Amino acid sequence: MKSLNTEIIRRLPAKSVARFLLVSKSWANLITNRDFIKSFETRSCSSQPRLLVCFIGRTKPCKRQYCYFFSSSSSSTTFLSRVKCPREDPECFPCLPHYANGLIRLGYGEKKLICNPSTGKSIDLPKVKNIMSVSKSLFGYDPVNDEYKILCMTKKSPDVLTLGADEQSSWRTIECSIPHRYCCNAYVCIDGVVYFVAKTGAEYLCLMKFDLRYEKWDLLTRLSSDMSRLGEDCTLINYEGKVAITTTNTSGDTFNVWVIDQAAREPGWLKKSFSIESWKFLSKLSIYGSTHTGEFILAPRYYSHDFSVLLYNPNTNGLRKIKVDVKGSDEFKHGRRMRTMVFWEYFQSIRLL
Repeated sequence: MKSLNTEIIRRLPAKSVARFLLVSKSWANLITNRDFIKSFETRSCSSQPRLLVCFIGRTKPCKRQYCYFFSSSSSSTTFLSRVKCPREDPECFPCLPHYANGLIRLGYGEKKLICNPSTGKSIDLPKVKNIMSVSKSLFGYDPVNDEYKILCMTKKSPDVLTLGADEQSSWRTIECSIPHRYCCNAYVCIDGVVYFVAKTGAEYLCLMKFDLRYEKWDLLTRLSSDMSRLGEDCTLINYEGKVAITTTNTSGDTFNVWVIDQAAREPGWLKKSFSIESWKFLSKLSIYGSTHTGEFILAPRYYSHDFSVLLYNPNTNGLRKIKVDVKGSDEFKHGRRMRTMVFWEYFQSIRLL
């Protein structure tokens, strides 16, 4: 009977699973068991890859700011949840959401939270002592230990917080022997390692990494000379398992992508460039990531009634469009200048229930 119940619950949507927590203590123990959580996610991952689309903004002036989460594929779009933003500035990059293994990090400085877009459940993170209100943080997932970690980049020593299933979380100060200053407001987590751009003591822009499992720092390589003017549109993405840095020109039509060449004796960069006429999509496009087949994921920066996500294949010059059809949310559609974030390979999670 227990195995039958497990299989039935595993096939349900995350929101439905949350309701079964109240059935009995044995069901609650099953649903919150770490092995069951991972098996639920594995099953979700095995289905058709889906996009997680987030629209951030206010429905009316002077109203609270919310994140609206939608799951979208080539055939359908589903509303997931609405989460109140801990900060009130959708244009501030550190305030934008970051995705890691089914969960989202929101906010910056003293006001940060982790939420599950599948269910809308969230937890506020504890405050870091002696922190500036504009300090930035990095969020990633360690698949070996099944732990999420938030790295707070303060002016002094960095602080790290571990979100594990079996422990109370608190901030810890860690040492870093490499003098650096986090910049460009962009990072990516690949296989338990967070990569980010920083300025070293010599004021060179470099790619650095932080291993979440061992909490070790490393300086990988300097950025090339043609990457010296990275702006706020700079994005770090996972491109076929490698770190890539992306930028656009001022018109928003030409995209430059530098992929790290780790096969060389000295790690360097391989550059790719392509153009898409942004004016056809009524808004400047941004690169939000790439698929496992090497397609770049692009989307307008702001919501519109015909909002679509584009998948561009640099090898064939092919362009696919996924229409994000938002239905039945009048409150959302009346929002003004809703900022957009798009994440690839989203799956349902039952963490934070």
